[in-house]
Amino acid sequence: MVLIATSEQLTTLLECSNMRNVEVQVMPTKRAAHSGLNGPMVLLETMERRQCVYIEAQDVVSVRTDRNEVSEFWLRYGMLRTQALNTEESARLIERVAGEQ
Repeated sequence: MVLIATSEQLTTLLECSNMRNVEVQVMPTKRAAHSGLNGPMVLLETMERRQCVYIEAQDVVSVRTDRNEVSEFWLRYGMLRTQALNTEESARLIERVAGEQ
């Protein structure tokens, strides 16, 4: 899926990426297959260090807490991070696209 953003949205994204607790990584559109194609996921960790995952697909919401299942989603997240552009490359791409609009 390719999302179209306005120059203002891209500038805001760049500003957010400068925050110390935010990292923005862009998945190149040329990558035909990657670990995120099954849809969004939210990885959570409680104050007690218990991990869980929140997933949505076609109006179905699920929270998973089984350690083996949750571990698979954390591994998928790790794969996504390695497949995406790093933070510096992502920032340069966002700047370039914002400048083209």
